[in-house]
Amino acid sequence: MSRANDTVKELLQSADITVNGSEPHDPQVHDERLYHRILQKGSLRLGEAYMDGWWDCEKLDEFFTKLLNAELEKK
Repeated sequence: MSRANDTVKELLQSADITVNGSEPHDPQVHDERLYHRILQKGSLRLGEAYMDGWWDCEKLDEFFTKLLNAELEKK
């Protein structure tokens, strides 16, 4: 696993989000390049990667609520 993978997973974990976890708000990653892309430009790249099919999530509303409440961009 790359440093980018570890960094993104740790940040998400602090928001109670587990990559490839079993909760409906947990994102399922289909392309490992996602982690580097997120670290480039944060939420913009996250959205682009979603549109490109690099990840999906059953409950996007819950995912983004947790993400925004954790204020990860400040970390």
